[in-house]
Amino acid sequence: MASGIPTANILQPGLISAANATRALVSQLQLLKPAYYKRYTEIYGDENFTQWLATYGGMEVTTNRLFNWYQNRGKLMPGITITGSTQTSTNGSTITLTLSAGDHFNAGTQTALRVGETLRGAKDNIEWEILTIPVTTAFAFQFTTRPKKATTTASVVSGDIFIFGGQMDVGEASSGINPLIHLDQGMSNTTTEMRDTWAATDRAEMTEVWYDSGVTGTEPTGGNQAGTSYFTYKGLVKTNVRFNNNIEAKLMKGDVVTNTGLNSSTTVGTQGFIPSIQAQGEQVGYTAIDIQKLHEITRVMDVNGCAKDNMWMMDIFQRQSFSDGIFAQFPAGAWVWGKNEASQEAAIAYGVQSMMIDEYMFKAKKQGQMFNTEVTTGKTPDVDYFRDFGIICPFGSAPDTRNSAKVYKNITVMTENPVGGGTTGNGIRVWQHGGGSKNPTDGTMIDYVEMICYRGMRVVAGNQFIIVSK
Repeated sequence: MASGIPTANILQPGLISAANATRALVSQLQLLKPAYYKRYTEIYGDENFTQWLATYGGMEVTTNRLFNWYQNRGKLMPGITITGSTQTSTNGSTITLTLSAGDHFNAGTQTALRVGETLRGAKDNIEWEILTIPVTTAFAFQFTTRPKKATTTASVVSGDIFIFGGQMDVGEASSGINPLIHLDQGMSNTTTEMRDTWAATDRAEMTEVWYDSGVTGTEPTGGNQAGTSYFTYKGLVKTNVRFNNNIEAKLMKGDVVTNTGLNSSTTVGTQGFIPSIQAQGEQVGYTAIDIQKLHEITRVMDVNGCAKDNMWMMDIFQRQSFSDGIFAQFPAGAWVWGKNEASQEAAIAYGVQSMMIDEYMFKAKKQGQMFNTEVTTGKTPDVDYFRDFGIICPFGSAPDTRNSAKVYKNITVMTENPVGGGTTGNGIRVWQHGGGSKNPTDGTMIDYVEMICYRGMRVVAGNQFIIVSK
């Protein structure tokens, strides 16, 4: 055994003789530096939703969870529908008709019927006059009516519609008539609680990673991390982006909470934009979107007093159907059908992003990230609720029926200001806690970033929105 100093730990040989140093030798010695790209690459692009709600509708502060507004129940000019067996007036004779259940109010005890009212048949333009209202059974009022011409012979069948014409042909020394009282509809919604959390340990926020840039999005105002790791910074940024996406999804597609046995027993939720217009608005079905379908849509818009300028939000499938249907009929570029010089009202113009027809302008906007599950999550459901789905949204406003000085936007994001502490921006409160945070509150080395807001939707004149779905 050697009696010298131990050297077994020293690798031998320390050098070799060769004509030149080769890359294979460098690789063999494990000295190659990995060629890591130091910029983080997002392979699916920007995954933010559009945040169109706050931009489109703006935000308004409410001081309570419940907020209210008022709008009219029906059209200014009344009409009624008849039910029951066929009744025939011969040579101007009096007949008795029964009012449909849907034309009653206040548990069926009140109607728009009034003695002396002129009625005009929607199917034949024959004028009648209400003589008496002898039966006031709830949801089945009856009234006697007589044609204004003695030579009239006409039948009234179930489903016939009469249009009110006012107190006409009253004669000399006439008396007044009972007024028609315009009814209001009280509307309400609530704000709901929305929050998320990001947390990272001390060493996670201290660890350096290969990439040091490239992440889209921003950290929440007032919620910057305590450490320097770009990996945990990315997690915080993506939590903030996902939180904003979830807010928009709830305001767009969410609904009220009425069930029990959930994690919270105090929330009431909020009715989102789409459920609200499904309850108030009109829906048009389609198999293909062509000129005939657009004419059908504009007829519905005429009836509902819709705005002349509209944004048409579509999922990817409806956007393609829209383009294919129009291109099939106008395969040349940006087109005009009809002679504008002869008849501006009859002109149809189609451009790449907009459609002008029947005096209505539609601005097409694809919303795949909001409507299509594949775009949002990368999963393909067999049935996707918002596939082939679109909404025509008015660029307009509506007056408050109880206060004409108040004018509401059709869509408004209502927000409650959160309690103090932390940082509040855009109605979102952000605060940090935990021993690893910039606001150390305990001895555990974790950095918590919390974010919360309280929001709801006010959709005024929801009948002016049109849902278009296959």
